[in-house]
Amino acid sequence: MTGYQESAPLGGFITKVERQARAQQRYNVFIDDKLAFSVHEDIMIKYRLLKGAQVESAEMERILAAEERHKAYLSAVRLLASRLRSEHEMRSRLKEKEFQPDVIEDVISRLRTEGYLNDALFAEQMAKQRSQSQKKGRHWIKQELKQKGVPKEHIETALAGVDAETEREAAYALVSRRYKREWEEDPSKARRKIASFLQRRGYTLTVVQQVLGKMPQRSMDDDDLAELDLSEYE
Repeated sequence: MTGYQESAPLGGFITKVERQARAQQRYNVFIDDKLAFSVHEDIMIKYRLLKGAQVESAEMERILAAEERHKAYLSAVRLLASRLRSEHEMRSRLKEKEFQPDVIEDVISRLRTEGYLNDALFAEQMAKQRSQSQKKGRHWIKQELKQKGVPKEHIETALAGVDAETEREAAYALVSRRYKREWEEDPSKARRKIASFLQRRGYTLTVVQQVLGKMPQRSMDDDDLAELDLSEYE
């Protein structure tokens, strides 16, 4: 377990508590003048690990278990500092850091209770961000949320919250300037390029048709639509 020294005594009296030079919030605890373990100051305070205190073997095991959970929790909080994460993502990252399954589940449960992990909110915010800022379509968002292990019901709710008009306008904004010159030179060729481009970004056939309908001249005809393949997004 993290912080435990194999050569340390299994119990005894604390003879010294020493702050680590490179980690100001961590302390080395000596029992009978031998380095027994190191802990975060929160654990030190919780278990009153002061000089002269007696630590039994069973108590030491509880302290080290608490230290491991605390370490995993702080690691998770640091991951959340950059962005929200799904429960699946968090489990995977903590597993990569070699925390034990029971420790990971304790941390996941604590983060969920504290509101730091919320797959429904995660899905909602990601759908909004991908749709509005990155201009990605529903199929793209759905696949990404699936990959992040978000439950189906949260994905469906998040996608239902994507405003259809906003999605259409975002798709149109993507292509209206990008393909403006090509559309003027060869509308038929540009139409296929636009349709393919929007398909890759996860927009539905309905959105593709609506966007093409806003472009000058004619919209996509039935033969053009039949050639598009969105099956990979189903």
